[in-house]
Amino acid sequence: MKTYWLIIAILLVNLCTLLVNDYFPGTLDALGIPPWILFAVIALMVVLSALTLKQQREKKRYMIVFPLLMIVVPLIVLAVLTVLGGEPRNSISLTSSTLWIGVAVTLWIFWLEYLRASKKEAKEA
Repeated sequence: MKTYWLIIAILLVNLCTLLVNDYFPGTLDALGIPPWILFAVIALMVVLSALTLKQQREKKRYMIVFPLLMIVVPLIVLAVLTVLGGEPRNSISLTSSTLWIGVAVTLWIFWLEYLRASKKEAKEA
């Protein structure tokens, strides 16, 4: 259980750090962090979660918590960065239709998984 939350925290910190660097270029350079390390850690966390957290992913409440955290927190960070006057170098901004389509598709996929797990749980009961 602690591993689950640690993986989520690491993924969110890395994602938010990359967003800060996108809105305020040079942030990672100033901190002395090569961007490839953040991408490598994200890849490692995804692999680690796939290998070790199968039981948590099958529980319905985790199927709600993970996507909400992984969507809501970055959206809040985007809003804060925009308010602070940052300009995105990439097309990831609150006004990007691609971002909102991605959010909608992600939520839809996780909702379908949640429904599938609910039906499976009802059959087993």
